[in-house]
Amino acid sequence: YSVSISGLVNKHIQLSMDDIRMLPKYNVTATLQCAGNKRTAMSKVRKVRGVGWDVSALGNATWGGAKLSDVLELVGIHKLSSVTSLGGKHVEFVSVDRCKEEKGGPYKASIPLKQATDPDADVLLAYEMNGETINRDHGYPLRVVVPGVIGARSVKWLDSINIIKEECQGFFMQKDYKMFPPTVDWDNINWSTRRPQMDFPVQSAICTLEDVDVIKEGKVRITSMIERDV
Repeated sequence: YSVSISGLVNKHIQLSMDDIRMLPKYNVTATLQCAGNKRTAMSKVRKVRGVGWDVSALGNATWGGAKLSDVLELVGIHKLSSVTSLGGKHVEFVSVDRCKEEKGGPYKASIPLKQATDPDADVLLAYEMNGETINRDHGYPLRVVVPGVIGARSVKWLDSINIIKEECQGFFMQKDYKMFPPTVDWDNINWSTRRPQMDFPVQSAICTLEDVDVIKEGKVRITSMIERDV
């Protein structure tokens, strides 16, 4: 397994997991959530498309891995850079995962280079979750974690990183996860008129126990029911 870094940089490299683990490790506690949270509530006012999430399409974990700002320095991109010498302004993450929305191509998303190279933004290439090796469902062996940004940008099963001039042109950046005024519907939508969603307020999912409930010491699995559009 290796991750390639290429695009608008002077140096292209392949990184193995050993290479990434040699970089300083950071632990970042972050909540990731789907931008589709509360679609169920929205649909009570006006029908929206997509999975009918309530407020529970979110999760909190402590992620462990290398900061992306350190990784990008390996290809000559300094911290707090907003553009490379070759004109790169965005960092695109490409997954091993293939999806029908990309006509069988890989899932992908991007963030601005300025955010990717800011150590205080805590963007990680994560290989651990809650102190353990990240499992398959959560992106083994390596995933991106972008705190404060909708979960769709925290790409799992990372295959490659591209430094590009414009933001990612993939389906989930250009034809999904955008906000439109009430005058727009699926018959007159013009995707190019809105920017992709990035930062997003966290929805509260408050869990409570009854006085008679007893939780044994150890790991607890919490699940919730969701409604799906047919």
